[in-house]
Amino acid sequence: MQRLAEELGHYHTTVGDILDQTSLTNRQQELRARSWAYKKLVPLSKIVQAHREGIRNRYELAQYLEITEEFLENAINRYKEKYGVTVSYENYTICFEPLGVMEWFDKNF
Repeated sequence: MQRLAEELGHYHTTVGDILDQTSLTNRQQELRARSWAYKKLVPLSKIVQAHREGIRNRYELAQYLEITEEFLENAINRYKEKYGVTVSYENYTICFEPLGVMEWFDKNF
């Protein structure tokens, strides 16, 4: 499933032959394709949904999302690169290190 998502990411985001990873442009396209796959298989909404359903660790989250722990770790690392250690999503804050979700009852507090 993960490999298919990455290949679909290439289909939707890359152009041409990017096998030569010594090229900066090709490495950027590879990262874009992988990011697309992470967003499709590990969306922030699913992390929050897993939290609401009682998922409590990375192993359970990977099982819940039907992905490998390695793919989950790579997705979390990409999200940390993109957002930093935390990101706000609806009434939640997702913390990537350590992995966790906090729900805010009143964001004006």
